[in-house]
Amino acid sequence: MNRYLASLEKFGMNLGLQRIEQLLDRLGNPQRKLKIIHVAGTNGKGSTCAMIAAILQAAGYRVGLYTSPHLFKYNERIKINGQDISDKDFSQGLTGIGREEQGLAGKLTAFEALTALAFWYFAKKKVDYAVVEVGLGGRLDATNVVTPLISVITNIDLEHTSILGRTLARIALEKAAIIKPGVPVVTAEAKPEALQVIKHQAEKKGSMLIQVGSQGEGLPSALVGDHQKINAACAVVAVRLADIKVDKETILRGLTKVKWPARFQIVKKEPLTIVDGAHNPAGARVLAAALRLKYPGRKFVFIFGTQTDKAADQMLDILRPLAKKIIVTHSSHQNAAEKKSLPLVRALTLAAREDRVITGSLFLAADALKLLDRRRRA
Repeated sequence: MNRYLASLEKFGMNLGLQRIEQLLDRLGNPQRKLKIIHVAGTNGKGSTCAMIAAILQAAGYRVGLYTSPHLFKYNERIKINGQDISDKDFSQGLTGIGREEQGLAGKLTAFEALTALAFWYFAKKKVDYAVVEVGLGGRLDATNVVTPLISVITNIDLEHTSILGRTLARIALEKAAIIKPGVPVVTAEAKPEALQVIKHQAEKKGSMLIQVGSQGEGLPSALVGDHQKINAACAVVAVRLADIKVDKETILRGLTKVKWPARFQIVKKEPLTIVDGAHNPAGARVLAAALRLKYPGRKFVFIFGTQTDKAADQMLDILRPLAKKIIVTHSSHQNAAEKKSLPLVRALTLAAREDRVITGSLFLAADALKLLDRRRRA
């Protein structure tokens, strides 16, 4: 069935809601059977989703979690209580989706198929709550067919500007389109240009808006960095606003158990090896701040590789003050930049005795984790 998804991947991205709405209607609209928390944002939305799911799971609820992209296999995107969807359910669900594909308003995208699969699976397994991460933007994202209990917009920064717009206000407008009439909204955004748009859209929809505190505040979690504290604050406020019964001790227990691979993941301590999926300037700034906080005064060898559509020069400018050396490499993804750069396996070998940080894309992070695990087992 991965071949089926691969065949859909060839058609790339095609934003819009008509196809997914038609498909879900044919599947009996499983998303309407779910209590959903919907999370958008430029950075931190995946971590926030993982935190919400961990809190709810700690409280004894059956929790579905839909995120993207995956690191190693598609199944990772769809979880219930931390367990990936089984190959059997994955195949069964996609087979049903494939049968309903004919006659849709255009070719189905891989993300639309996976989104429908997640809703179908969560409804089939009768989860108590589903935490759903927006794929790209918000307004035309396939997940934006839901009416959630709570909407969350973690933050706004410049990303995918050719698709979402070239200003913070325009991008904020795309992301704020997940706000539904009367549904409360949580945000960590503080930049006036973006926050004004979110406030306007919330007022327009009659939705209460809660803005969480400034950078560095909030609750601690198992994830590293001050930015994760504010993500944790978003997660806790979202759970509270959804009127879900969870006590403070359970919240703290959930946050201490949350796992989110390739986000400041410390693979080895001596010499230090960190894998982080930062893939835009905002992510690079967060990574740099976390490194300064946890390892003050230290310099690192950065093994860096990104995608062709990313602002690599800006990211490198942000990381350079912390760099002892920068080794440019590339992931195995077809859209990886600098294909003629040093292979990752060689880059890892060159920096094997150095404190090193592997970053630039989640695809590079996945490749690095595979190689490092293979070396550890050898």
